[in-house]
Amino acid sequence: MTPSAPAARRPDLAALAARYARPVRDGLILIGVARALVYYVVQGIHPWEFAGIDARAYWGVDLAHPYLRSTVGELSSYLYAPAFAQLLAPFSALPFWAFFALWTAVSIALLVWLVRPWPWAVPMLILPISYELFVGNIHLMLAAALVVGLRTPVVWALPVLTKITPGVGALWFLARARWRSFAIAAGTTLAIVAVSALLSPSAWSDWIAFLLASPGRTELLPERIVLAVVLVVFGARTDRAWLVPVAAWLALPVIWINSWVILLAVIRLREPRFSEARPGAATA
Repeated sequence: MTPSAPAARRPDLAALAARYARPVRDGLILIGVARALVYYVVQGIHPWEFAGIDARAYWGVDLAHPYLRSTVGELSSYLYAPAFAQLLAPFSALPFWAFFALWTAVSIALLVWLVRPWPWAVPMLILPISYELFVGNIHLMLAAALVVGLRTPVVWALPVLTKITPGVGALWFLARARWRSFAIAAGTTLAIVAVSALLSPSAWSDWIAFLLASPGRTELLPERIVLAVVLVVFGARTDRAWLVPVAAWLALPVIWINSWVILLAVIRLREPRFSEARPGAATA
Protein backbone atom coordinates (compact mmCIF):
# COMPACT_ATOMS: atom_id res chain seq x y z
CA MET A 1 0.00 0.00 0.00
CA THR A 2 1.32 3.41 -0.95
CA PRO A 3 1.52 5.72 2.09
CA SER A 4 -0.49 8.91 1.93
CA ALA A 5 1.32 12.16 1.25
CA PRO A 6 0.95 13.55 4.79
CA ALA A 7 2.18 10.27 6.29
CA ALA A 8 5.12 10.17 3.91
CA ARG A 9 6.18 13.67 4.92
CA ARG A 10 6.14 13.05 8.69
CA PRO A 11 9.64 11.51 8.95
CA ASP A 12 11.07 14.41 6.95
CA LEU A 13 9.34 16.97 9.15
CA ALA A 14 10.52 15.20 12.29
CA ALA A 15 14.09 15.10 11.00
CA LEU A 16 13.90 18.76 10.02
CA ALA A 17 12.61 19.74 13.45
CA ALA A 18 15.35 17.72 15.17
CA ARG A 19 18.00 19.23 12.93
CA TYR A 20 17.07 22.84 13.63
CA ALA A 21 15.85 22.51 17.21
CA ARG A 22 19.09 23.71 18.76
CA PRO A 23 19.66 26.67 16.41
CA VAL A 24 16.07 27.80 17.00
CA ARG A 25 16.50 27.42 20.75
CA ASP A 26 19.76 29.40 20.74
CA GLY A 27 18.21 32.07 18.54
CA LEU A 28 15.30 32.50 20.93
CA ILE A 29 17.72 32.76 23.86
CA LEU A 30 19.66 35.52 22.09
CA ILE A 31 16.44 37.36 21.27
CA GLY A 32 15.23 37.08 24.87
CA VAL A 33 18.48 38.37 26.36
CA ALA A 34 18.78 41.14 23.77
CA ARG A 35 15.23 42.28 24.44
CA ALA A 36 15.97 42.52 28.16
CA LEU A 37 19.13 44.56 27.50
CA VAL A 38 17.24 46.95 25.25
CA TYR A 39 14.47 47.34 27.82
CA TYR A 40 16.72 47.86 30.82
CA VAL A 41 19.67 49.68 29.22
CA VAL A 42 18.46 51.44 26.06
CA GLN A 43 14.91 52.24 27.15
CA GLY A 44 16.17 52.87 30.67
CA ILE A 45 13.31 51.19 32.53
CA HIS A 46 14.57 49.98 35.93
CA PRO A 47 12.00 48.00 37.91
CA TRP A 48 14.54 47.47 40.71
CA GLU A 49 14.07 51.16 41.50
CA PHE A 50 10.44 50.45 42.42
CA ALA A 51 10.93 46.89 43.66
CA GLY A 52 7.89 45.34 45.28
CA ILE A 53 5.48 47.91 43.87
CA ASP A 54 2.83 45.28 43.07
CA ALA A 55 3.47 43.19 46.17
CA ARG A 56 2.85 46.29 48.29
CA ALA A 57 -0.73 46.30 46.98
CA TYR A 58 -1.28 42.89 48.62
CA TRP A 59 0.33 43.89 51.92
CA GLY A 60 -1.49 46.00 54.44
CA VAL A 61 -4.75 46.29 52.48
CA ASP A 62 -7.46 48.26 54.29
CA LEU A 63 -10.02 45.46 54.56
CA ALA A 64 -12.81 47.91 55.29
CA HIS A 65 -12.15 50.01 52.15
CA PRO A 66 -9.76 48.05 49.91
CA TYR A 67 -10.66 49.95 46.70
CA LEU A 68 -10.81 53.50 48.03
CA ARG A 69 -7.73 54.63 46.09
CA SER A 70 -7.49 51.83 43.53
CA THR A 71 -7.23 52.48 39.80
CA VAL A 72 -6.29 50.07 37.03
CA GLY A 73 -2.73 50.84 35.96
CA GLU A 74 -1.86 52.86 39.06
CA LEU A 75 1.02 51.80 41.27
CA SER A 76 0.25 49.63 44.30
CA SER A 77 -3.49 49.54 43.59
CA TYR A 78 -5.37 46.61 45.03
CA LEU A 79 -7.66 45.24 42.31
CA TYR A 80 -8.57 41.69 43.33
CA ALA A 81 -11.51 40.20 45.20
CA PRO A 82 -11.85 40.91 48.94
CA ALA A 83 -11.23 37.22 49.65
CA PHE A 84 -7.62 37.49 48.47
CA ALA A 85 -7.02 40.50 50.72
CA GLN A 86 -8.53 38.64 53.66
CA LEU A 87 -6.27 35.67 52.97
CA LEU A 88 -3.16 37.87 53.05
CA ALA A 89 -4.31 40.07 55.94
CA PRO A 90 -2.23 38.21 58.59
CA PHE A 91 0.95 39.03 56.66
CA SER A 92 0.40 42.76 57.26
CA ALA A 93 1.85 42.12 60.72
CA LEU A 94 5.23 41.70 59.02
CA PRO A 95 7.41 44.62 57.92
CA PHE A 96 7.03 45.12 54.20
CA TRP A 97 10.61 44.07 53.46
CA ALA A 98 9.99 40.74 55.22
CA PHE A 99 6.72 40.21 53.36
CA PHE A 100 8.35 41.00 50.01
CA ALA A 101 11.28 38.67 50.76
CA LEU A 102 8.87 35.85 51.55
CA TRP A 103 6.76 36.65 48.47
CA THR A 104 9.86 36.62 46.26
CA ALA A 105 11.09 33.34 47.73
CA VAL A 106 7.76 31.68 46.94
CA SER A 107 7.80 33.12 43.41
CA ILE A 108 11.34 31.86 42.76
CA ALA A 109 10.45 28.40 44.07
CA LEU A 110 7.47 28.26 41.71
CA LEU A 111 9.62 29.49 38.84
CA VAL A 112 12.18 26.73 39.43
CA TRP A 113 9.41 24.13 39.53
CA LEU A 114 7.77 25.42 36.35
CA VAL A 115 10.93 25.51 34.21
CA ARG A 116 12.65 22.44 35.61
CA PRO A 117 11.77 20.23 32.60
CA TRP A 118 13.11 22.87 30.20
CA PRO A 119 15.31 25.54 31.87
CA TRP A 120 16.12 27.19 28.54
CA ALA A 121 12.85 29.08 28.92
CA VAL A 122 14.46 31.31 31.56
CA PRO A 123 16.87 33.18 29.25
CA MET A 124 14.21 33.27 26.53
CA LEU A 125 11.77 35.01 28.86
CA ILE A 126 14.33 36.70 31.10
CA LEU A 127 12.67 40.10 30.68
CA PRO A 128 9.16 39.18 31.90
CA ILE A 129 10.60 36.82 34.53
CA SER A 130 12.97 39.38 36.01
CA TYR A 131 10.33 42.12 35.84
CA GLU A 132 7.83 39.87 37.63
CA LEU A 133 10.29 39.14 40.43
CA PHE A 134 11.20 42.81 40.82
CA VAL A 135 7.62 44.10 41.10
CA GLY A 136 6.15 41.08 42.91
CA ASN A 137 2.96 40.36 40.97
CA ILE A 138 1.09 37.03 41.10
CA HIS A 139 1.66 35.77 37.54
CA LEU A 140 4.04 32.97 38.60
CA MET A 141 1.48 31.84 41.17
CA LEU A 142 -1.20 31.87 38.50
CA ALA A 143 1.02 29.82 36.17
CA ALA A 144 1.47 27.20 38.88
CA ALA A 145 -2.26 27.27 39.66
CA LEU A 146 -3.11 26.56 36.02
CA VAL A 147 -0.92 23.46 36.09
CA VAL A 148 -2.10 22.15 39.45
CA GLY A 149 -5.71 23.14 38.77
CA LEU A 150 -6.13 20.57 36.01
CA ARG A 151 -5.53 17.87 38.63
CA THR A 152 -6.89 19.63 41.71
CA PRO A 153 -9.95 21.70 40.69
CA VAL A 154 -10.20 23.67 43.96
CA VAL A 155 -7.12 25.63 42.87
CA TRP A 156 -9.15 27.44 40.20
CA ALA A 157 -10.42 29.74 42.94
CA LEU A 158 -7.08 31.61 42.80
CA PRO A 159 -7.24 32.89 39.19
CA VAL A 160 -10.98 33.58 39.45
CA LEU A 161 -10.72 35.59 42.68
CA THR A 162 -7.72 37.59 41.50
CA LYS A 163 -7.60 38.39 37.78
CA ILE A 164 -11.00 36.73 37.10
CA THR A 165 -10.87 36.14 33.34
CA PRO A 166 -8.04 33.53 33.37
CA GLY A 167 -10.66 31.34 35.05
CA VAL A 168 -11.84 30.64 31.50
CA GLY A 169 -9.40 27.74 31.64
CA ALA A 170 -11.79 25.88 33.96
CA LEU A 171 -14.00 25.32 30.91
CA TRP A 172 -11.55 22.51 30.20
CA PHE A 173 -13.59 20.35 32.54
CA LEU A 174 -16.87 21.09 30.76
CA ALA A 175 -15.38 20.43 27.34
CA ARG A 176 -14.15 17.05 28.57
CA ALA A 177 -17.46 16.23 30.31
CA ARG A 178 -15.74 16.22 33.69
CA TRP A 179 -18.78 17.57 35.45
CA ARG A 180 -17.64 16.71 38.96
CA SER A 181 -14.32 18.52 38.52
CA PHE A 182 -16.05 21.62 37.21
CA ALA A 183 -18.55 21.48 40.08
CA ILE A 184 -15.68 21.29 42.58
CA ALA A 185 -13.93 24.28 40.99
CA ALA A 186 -17.10 26.37 40.87
CA GLY A 187 -18.35 25.22 44.26
CA THR A 188 -15.06 25.97 46.01
CA THR A 189 -14.95 29.45 44.52
CA LEU A 190 -18.55 30.18 45.49
CA ALA A 191 -17.97 28.87 49.01
CA ILE A 192 -14.99 31.19 49.43
CA VAL A 193 -17.06 34.09 48.11
CA ALA A 194 -19.88 33.29 50.55
CA VAL A 195 -17.60 33.16 53.59
CA SER A 196 -15.74 36.28 52.52
CA ALA A 197 -18.99 38.18 51.89
CA LEU A 198 -20.24 37.26 55.37
CA LEU A 199 -17.08 38.75 56.84
CA SER A 200 -17.18 41.92 54.77
CA PRO A 201 -20.30 42.40 52.60
CA SER A 202 -19.53 46.06 51.90
CA ALA A 203 -16.12 45.17 50.45
CA TRP A 204 -17.77 42.90 47.89
CA SER A 205 -20.28 45.54 46.83
CA ASP A 206 -17.38 48.02 46.55
CA TRP A 207 -15.42 45.57 44.40
CA ILE A 208 -18.31 45.01 42.02
CA ALA A 209 -18.85 48.75 41.73
CA PHE A 210 -15.13 49.23 41.16
CA LEU A 211 -15.05 46.66 38.36
CA LEU A 212 -18.06 48.20 36.63
CA ALA A 213 -16.56 51.68 36.84
CA SER A 214 -13.00 50.72 35.85
CA PRO A 215 -12.75 49.41 32.29
CA GLY A 216 -9.03 50.19 32.33
CA ARG A 217 -6.93 49.20 29.34
CA THR A 218 -9.04 46.24 28.34
CA GLU A 219 -8.54 46.65 24.61
CA LEU A 220 -10.25 43.85 22.67
CA LEU A 221 -10.98 42.00 25.91
CA PRO A 222 -14.31 40.49 24.71
CA GLU A 223 -12.68 39.28 21.51
CA ARG A 224 -9.71 37.87 23.41
CA ILE A 225 -12.00 36.02 25.82
CA VAL A 226 -13.91 34.45 22.92
CA LEU A 227 -10.64 33.31 21.35
CA ALA A 228 -9.51 31.98 24.76
CA VAL A 229 -12.70 29.91 25.06
CA VAL A 230 -12.10 28.47 21.60
CA LEU A 231 -8.54 27.55 22.55
CA VAL A 232 -9.62 25.84 25.78
CA VAL A 233 -12.35 23.83 24.04
CA PHE A 234 -10.05 22.88 21.18
CA GLY A 235 -7.32 21.89 23.62
CA ALA A 236 -9.75 19.81 25.66
CA ARG A 237 -11.13 18.00 22.64
CA THR A 238 -7.67 17.26 21.19
CA ASP A 239 -5.87 16.49 24.48
CA ARG A 240 -3.68 19.60 24.43
CA ALA A 241 -3.62 20.73 28.07
CA TRP A 242 -0.81 23.18 27.29
CA LEU A 243 -3.32 25.40 25.50
CA VAL A 244 -5.00 26.23 28.84
CA PRO A 245 -2.26 28.67 30.00
CA VAL A 246 -2.14 30.18 26.52
CA ALA A 247 -5.88 30.85 26.76
CA ALA A 248 -5.55 32.17 30.32
CA TRP A 249 -2.80 34.57 29.26
CA LEU A 250 -4.84 35.72 26.28
CA ALA A 251 -7.88 36.36 28.49
CA LEU A 252 -6.06 38.55 31.03
CA PRO A 253 -7.87 41.86 31.61
CA VAL A 254 -4.58 43.67 30.94
CA ILE A 255 -1.50 41.99 29.47
CA TRP A 256 1.57 43.53 31.07
CA ILE A 257 5.16 42.78 30.10
CA ASN A 258 5.48 40.41 33.06
CA SER A 259 2.21 38.64 32.23
CA TRP A 260 4.12 36.48 29.75
CA VAL A 261 5.44 34.33 32.62
CA ILE A 262 2.03 32.64 32.72
CA LEU A 263 3.12 30.83 29.54
CA LEU A 264 5.75 28.98 31.58
CA ALA A 265 2.90 26.68 32.60
CA VAL A 266 3.05 25.30 29.05
CA ILE A 267 6.32 23.54 29.95
CA ARG A 268 4.74 21.47 32.70
CA LEU A 269 1.52 20.80 30.80
CA ARG A 270 3.41 19.32 27.85
CA GLU A 271 4.69 16.53 30.10
CA PRO A 272 3.20 13.09 29.25
CA ARG A 273 1.63 12.70 32.69
CA PHE A 274 -0.72 15.58 31.89
CA SER A 275 -2.07 13.79 28.82
CA GLU A 276 -5.67 12.82 29.46
CA ALA A 277 -6.78 11.52 26.08
CA ARG A 278 -10.29 10.19 25.82
CA PRO A 279 -10.78 6.46 25.37
CA GLY A 280 -10.17 5.63 21.74
CA ALA A 281 -8.51 8.95 21.01
CA ALA A 282 -5.35 8.91 18.96
CA THR A 283 -2.21 9.55 21.01
CA ALA A 284 1.26 10.41 19.83
